[in-house]
Amino acid sequence: MPEAKRRILCAESNRDVGELIALMLNRKGYEVESVQTAADCLKLAATDRFDLYILNDTYIDADSLELCRQLREIDPATPVLLFSLESSGPHRRQALQTGIKIYKSKTSDFVSLVQTIDRLLQN
Repeated sequence: MPEAKRRILCAESNRDVGELIALMLNRKGYEVESVQTAADCLKLAATDRFDLYILNDTYIDADSLELCRQLREIDPATPVLLFSLESSGPHRRQALQTGIKIYKSKTSDFVSLVQTIDRLLQN
């Protein structure tokens, strides 16, 4: 029986960036659901099971730290990766304290993002 694809929920407010992430991850064999708002992310997280959540810095309806707190209430175990415009500083520390497992800067290339996800989901 073939192994089930690992499922990723990508909550990226920029449609083009979200589509690029989904395209790259689909090519690696992941199943990706893409949303652009925190509300849509929470709705899917409450009804479906995912192996990873990818969050952006901000959304029209919330910020990433609040979204992570709400995701943790729904699903305390699934890893959360924050793909952030900021590479360091207080936001990074707050993010890690909120329950974000990996903090990846958007100054990194997308290949590096996919490699990080591969390593994270190998466990």
